[in-house]
Amino acid sequence: MVERAVALRISSPEGVLSGVELDGGPITIGRAAPDHAPDVALGPDPQRWVGRLHCTLDFAEGMWSVTDNASVNGTLLRHGGTTERLQGRKRVQHGDVLMILGDMTPDGDPLYWELTFLDPHTTRPAPFGSPADVRHLGPCLRYDWVAAQAYRVENGKETLITGLRPQGHQLLRYMAGRSTGGAAVACDHAELITALWGSRDEWAPHRSYNKMDIAGVVRAVRRCVEPDPSAPRILETVTGIGYRLNVAPAEPT
Repeated sequence: MVERAVALRISSPEGVLSGVELDGGPITIGRAAPDHAPDVALGPDPQRWVGRLHCTLDFAEGMWSVTDNASVNGTLLRHGGTTERLQGRKRVQHGDVLMILGDMTPDGDPLYWELTFLDPHTTRPAPFGSPADVRHLGPCLRYDWVAAQAYRVENGKETLITGLRPQGHQLLRYMAGRSTGGAAVACDHAELITALWGSRDEWAPHRSYNKMDIAGVVRAVRRCVEPDPSAPRILETVTGIGYRLNVAPAEPT
């Protein structure tokens, strides 16, 4: 018997159906752009309703989860009869639907991309009592905005990170600032280039920046923040797209 793969059934705002199999995460979902190809491209999207790195699906500890990457228009998660805006990282189960705004009617009614999560292995027991919220279980980062200091958080212990250069601080401040409620946040290369060096018209004459420049900053940051820089778990690579920062959950107020 052939074992069926986990998949997404995709319905466009116009009702066109397609599908994609998921062979392990991370699976990036977003809008295709020059030099940018997410694993699941939602388009055409001339109005740019969909973010270039809109959300990400991950598989870990025997379950799939989804994270909205601080997208402008957000991601909705429909589970059973309930639809909510996705905040933080959430577990997804068979039949759950990710809803991403793709267009609007002339009257202002929203039209969504609907990505239905299909898992044929629904009889497998889920660990930890099937929690609805899934947090990054490894080391993560907390950034103190007032003191301009970064801390590695691991197993409930905080360690002050030293040796960061100004651009390293700038990178972490930007990415941590895009996190909502301690959710992991992913940024593509173009976004990080603009965050560190400004828009193209601000660059010095005969100077340009590309993903190799970003990679140099990331390498320097990893030497400071990662327990093992050769196997990064805090500032992770999203292959072909950019980088993801795992941020410490916000303290309850």
